[in-house]
Amino acid sequence: MNRLVVTLILGCSFLLAGVAHAAGHMTLEDSIRMAIEKNPSVKVQDQEVLGKDMEKRARFSRMLPTVDLSYGYMRLENAPSVTVPGMGEITTGSKGNYETDIEARQILFAGGALYNSYKIAKNDYFAAELERQRVIRDLKLRVIGAYYGVIKARQEREVAKSNVNSIKSHLDVANAFFSQGMIPKNDLLEAQVSSAESEQNLISAEKTVRLAESNLNILLGRNLSEEVAIDTEIPFIALDITLDTSLETALTNRQEIKTVKLQLDNADKGITIARSAFMPNVAATYAYQKQKGDDPSTKYDTWKTGIGLTWNLFEGGGSYWNLNKARYMSTQVGYLLEGLKDQVSLEVKDSYLSVEEARSRMVVADKAIAQAEEYFRIVKDRYNLQVATTTDVLTAQTLLSRSKNNLISAQADYARSLAALRASMGTL
Repeated sequence: MNRLVVTLILGCSFLLAGVAHAAGHMTLEDSIRMAIEKNPSVKVQDQEVLGKDMEKRARFSRMLPTVDLSYGYMRLENAPSVTVPGMGEITTGSKGNYETDIEARQILFAGGALYNSYKIAKNDYFAAELERQRVIRDLKLRVIGAYYGVIKARQEREVAKSNVNSIKSHLDVANAFFSQGMIPKNDLLEAQVSSAESEQNLISAEKTVRLAESNLNILLGRNLSEEVAIDTEIPFIALDITLDTSLETALTNRQEIKTVKLQLDNADKGITIARSAFMPNVAATYAYQKQKGDDPSTKYDTWKTGIGLTWNLFEGGGSYWNLNKARYMSTQVGYLLEGLKDQVSLEVKDSYLSVEEARSRMVVADKAIAQAEEYFRIVKDRYNLQVATTTDVLTAQTLLSRSKNNLISAQADYARSLAALRASMGTL
């Protein structure tokens, strides 16, 4: 009975441990989501978007009517009066006087200045949102690089461990051969030195893993030494898009290009605003005034409404120069847009070629591993027959380890280059 209870407890413990491990496992999507939620730069940009939204609303409010209310009280030493011949002194007011004024004003025409000012603020809001998308895009790219960097470092550490075990195995054989007088001492010493070097390489590989894990933890807003439970393999995703399509997509979707296009639109609207200085401003007003004294009989109500026009006819040529300045700024932004398109196109092509390069390296490295394994097997057999030297075995082992690391590097470079390509296209 006690044995059954112990078995159940152990089984539950293993089950809970497995569930906890599964819960702590992070996919690439989980890592990206966590980074976006905790990254300070994204939070800063969130506030920037909110600020631009408030500015947009404030600009819109300038096109709405304005209403002003004023209220006052005045106390006189003597009540105002007039002397009328034959009637004597007649009081015309009160010592205490209250006055209420309400004035409403609506701009009817301002040469397009107010509307275009609102549209500029609206474009600035969209630009802030695009900048937020760019910050998130760059953060995603960094997280992807760090995530795959951890997998790459761990895989290279496994290669280093395998290399240590393989050289130790060879060292055991070399020790046996030396004890039987079949090999000279220098062969044994060479194997011992290579074994020590492989252990040093493993120590370096372990350090690389820890640094890679810390780098990922920083991006995720976690403690540097927190355990990193992620995937063990780098997935292969085929490149299913042509270079021409990639370039077209980038010129359409890239956040920086969209932002400069908004700036160009703002520059054109700035020309309209500068031109509005040559046009009149037209506004409608309505005013209501109410006066009341201490005496209920002394009160006065009136209202007035009208339409007014103001027109600045001359200010020393300032409006003319401002208009020219706005035109030059529009032309300048146009040139910036063309230069940015060239830069983005170059980035896309570089990323695309990097993907193709890494893909070719993967094919070559995969074949090289099979060849290196066969070569290592043959050299070991020849060494066991004493027709090959320790140097031959160690060289074969080095080639095998290098081939494995070349494949790991190619796989990581391919995945990161593919992510860089998507980032350069503005679709990451």
